[in-house]
Amino acid sequence: MRIVNGALGLLFFGLGALGAVLPVLPTTPFLLLASFFFLRSSKRLDDWFHGTRLYKRYLANFMENRQMTLRTKFLCMAPGVGIMSVLAVVLPQWWAKALLVALVIFELWYFAFRIKTISVDEARRRGEARLTETTPADEMVPAGAGE
Repeated sequence: MRIVNGALGLLFFGLGALGAVLPVLPTTPFLLLASFFFLRSSKRLDDWFHGTRLYKRYLANFMENRQMTLRTKFLCMAPGVGIMSVLAVVLPQWWAKALLVALVIFELWYFAFRIKTISVDEARRRGEARLTETTPADEMVPAGAGE
């Protein structure tokens, strides 16, 4: 199962990387999924993922402070709200429709009131600060360098 989680993490990381380049593909939801699967695969992959520029730029602020830009919130909410709304229209059972409407309302409430909205400039500033921070791996001296 760890191999499957690692493979799924790499797949979603790749999709997130594509989303950073292609404006039609969202970045954050894929990186959140990658983080979920890397955490369940191995500490080494999870540590590697947390050290990437994509994680530091797009996810670290949310994971540490539960803050997102308005655009990121929209890109995270849109697929779920869209799919659940279509299903609520298509499904014939009234209880399934009611459940889906309740889930959509909960998702909208959660993103509106539980995740703080920050400006793009603030998110960019924090992301750039993280990118310039040194990690313990950066401070390690290669073997034989001091000889």
